[in-house]
Amino acid sequence: MKPDRLFLFVALILASALAQAQDGGFYLGGALGQSKFKDWCSGASSTTFFVSCNDTDTAWKLLGGYRFNRYVGVEGSYIDWGEVTATVSASGTVVDVTARQHSYGLAAVGTLPIGEHFELFGKAGFLKTEQETRRINPNPSTFDRKFSELHYGLGAKYAFTRNWALRGEWENTEKLKVEMLSIGVEYRF
Repeated sequence: MKPDRLFLFVALILASALAQAQDGGFYLGGALGQSKFKDWCSGASSTTFFVSCNDTDTAWKLLGGYRFNRYVGVEGSYIDWGEVTATVSASGTVVDVTARQHSYGLAAVGTLPIGEHFELFGKAGFLKTEQETRRINPNPSTFDRKFSELHYGLGAKYAFTRNWALRGEWENTEKLKVEMLSIGVEYRF
């Protein structure tokens, strides 16, 4: 290969690498949404029934991540799934129960750019979840549970400036069996 063609080839590779590096970097964000616990209001039997049950609540999360390029990144998050409640009648005894849960997680993120400002993304990873279930009456008691679980989601992002983006997202968990729809903002450094 002639030196001028070799120089041109190397220059094109470097330009491509720099362009991809400009699409990478750190970001921070937050989101607010609605959580729904799929199995919370199930399990009634012939001797047990729900007097009332609320399996949805306001949820929120904080997130931070790093994009290696415009297609691949990693994201850490803290998610507060909210609190769910139920009043159950079991053999004539009425029991009030609440559960509060939050998670810490890490996920791989894949991004599909569509145009200059719009992106679709998917993520998959693991969460460390903590749940506190309280029986309020009769005989108040608390039961704590900690476990690891799979976490995945899909979303879309619109960058309205070079640094700020609006993101909408659907997320789901494996063991807690909660899903969340949220809208949030992201700031890229």
